[in-house]
Amino acid sequence: MTMRSKLAAAAAIAALAAAGAAQAASINVLWYTGGVQTDFGPTGTYQTDITNLATPTAGDPSSATWNITFWSGGAMPAGSFNVLVIASPEGGWGTDPNYAALSAGGVTLGDRLMVTGQDADWHYLNSPGPTNFNGPQGFLRDAINWAGDGTGMGLVALGPQNGETYLADIGVTGLGAITDVNNNTVDIPPAFASFPINSDLTNAGLSNWDTSAHAEFNSSDSTIWTPINVDGAGGVITLVTEGGAGSIVGGGGPVPEPATWALMLVGVGALGASLRAKRSSGVATA
Repeated sequence: MTMRSKLAAAAAIAALAAAGAAQAASINVLWYTGGVQTDFGPTGTYQTDITNLATPTAGDPSSATWNITFWSGGAMPAGSFNVLVIASPEGGWGTDPNYAALSAGGVTLGDRLMVTGQDADWHYLNSPGPTNFNGPQGFLRDAINWAGDGTGMGLVALGPQNGETYLADIGVTGLGAITDVNNNTVDIPPAFASFPINSDLTNAGLSNWDTSAHAEFNSSDSTIWTPINVDGAGGVITLVTEGGAGSIVGGGGPVPEPATWALMLVGVGALGASLRAKRSSGVATA
């Protein structure tokens, strides 16, 4: 193979690697429900309706599809999961979810964690419903795709309440006290308007859900958590770790790990340098 052919092959390999990563937009979601509910959402079952979120719809900035495994209780399901979602305790359940199995399940979390006072699952299935992306649907899709695009198993905890201990039980630290509220205004600070969890969402889309938020996190450790959504008075509604993390699976495609890119670039660079050396020495390369 000539040097020019080798260089072309290396470039093609790099392009294929990038294209393959962009197309690998599928994440494994472990969704903890704490029970099998039958009084939730338009079809009567929480699990059936939530499954509709697994496929992107119009307005979704991500092409990711999900493989959802529901965990209603007992031992943690076997498998490798990109993100753990914890169902909210708000409204429509009949009884609150039982978090005992979650607390005892031996969960190991990764680097992308999100806790929110918004019970977006209930509102996705009820009011304002799943019609528009700019609302509960988009909030859930963006949050789960972001959390599932990190290292290890990410977390999306929906609407935890004061007095619950399951977050601490699974190793979530630095949150401080949770304040129960009934807030209908949720604002996106300008500094976080482009954060992946806020992609294609607006203040109006996150507000006026009757009620939009049931919890606030105002005494959290700022070295661990970054507030990306607040109420009208600045109370913290949604917190994330990795406040600077900007990628979202399927949003233009996940990219190879930095080490992978580095190896590819080194290889292409070395071939280019060799080609230039041969040209300067008069060695034919074609």
